[in-house]
Amino acid sequence: MLKEKNIVGILAFGDEMGGGIYQYTQSLIDALKGDESNKYVVFCNKNDNRFDTLPLEVRKVNKRNRNLQKKMLEYFLIIFNIRKPITFTSNELGTFEDIDLFISPSISLYPHFFIGKPFIFTLHDMQERYYPQFFSKKERFFRWLNARVLCKEAISIICESRFVKNDIIKFLGISKDKISIIESPPPEEFLNFNFKVEKIGEVIRKYNLPDNFIFYPAQDWPHKNHLKLVEAFNIVKKTNPNVSLVFIGSQKENFDVLMEKINNLNLQESIVHLGYIDYEDLPYLYKLSEMLVMPSLFESVSIPIFEAFSIGTPVVCSNVVALPEQVGDSALVFNPIDILDISNKIIMLLENEKLKNDLVKKGFERIKNFNHENYKTKLIQLIS
Repeated sequence: MLKEKNIVGILAFGDEMGGGIYQYTQSLIDALKGDESNKYVVFCNKNDNRFDTLPLEVRKVNKRNRNLQKKMLEYFLIIFNIRKPITFTSNELGTFEDIDLFISPSISLYPHFFIGKPFIFTLHDMQERYYPQFFSKKERFFRWLNARVLCKEAISIICESRFVKNDIIKFLGISKDKISIIESPPPEEFLNFNFKVEKIGEVIRKYNLPDNFIFYPAQDWPHKNHLKLVEAFNIVKKTNPNVSLVFIGSQKENFDVLMEKINNLNLQESIVHLGYIDYEDLPYLYKLSEMLVMPSLFESVSIPIFEAFSIGTPVVCSNVVALPEQVGDSALVFNPIDILDISNKIIMLLENEKLKNDLVKKGFERIKNFNHENYKTKLIQLIS
């Protein structure tokens, strides 16, 4: 369908505050940067310097300046599935003109939908179908609209679990043959991380980390279920008074409610919220922690779980959506709305060193074939 050596555009407009899509995009680039059968061009925001040392061409794009009239026109184009770059400047069109195929790690429509180019995209989840209360009516509408038009026009759709594939078929009526399940490994810096002993103390001091802590890296969205975890942790403290809980992640809409819950339970001295941290420090927090806990109410695939497996950190997580599929027998699972179940599983892992070691071994086994060479092979099959 495409010429012998394609020029493939990788859309990397997400930033560090974007959560898992940021790591997902990095891993995608880690895999494809070694492919010589195609030429790859990474598109990112003008002020994004993280790709400057890549052995790939990087094109930095100015943030779009669209007035209300242009936005309304684009909504019209999307609703009626009209793939025309009517709102694009000549400079914008020139930036993307030579690209044969776009890869988008998210459900964004820019620029591939409007300029009529072939594209592959990743649909990570359809959470709004299960927890509509976490989204406004406007958000639900545009999530549905974007997913509908992208799934219809894409040459291929990537997802990371059977659960999400079934949702795409069920809710959007897409043929199963158009959907590929391709799990993304953690970024290279996790899979090949080289711990520096001298930096361990530096990271502890930098963030004033407690001696023994449970770790939860997640933005403060309601579905991340911080509140139930705090209630469960309050029970854990009764038998393990010296353990702490460390949160990291951007402070989103649920942050104030979370802080109020912590204060009401008098856990201010035992729970630390570090907000966003430097990405290069993240592996050290995994390594220093007693465990990763993932109490999310909805998670198609959890990148932190694979990160924890690769670092050698035991995992306890929710038994919902695709998480049981993801972890197999490599983690303890719990009901995320049952604080007794959550606390019991955490206590079980805190107090059983053999169980910890067994889960670490199983975690390594779970991702032993997770490398960017295998990932690249699967991606190239879609591109070819």
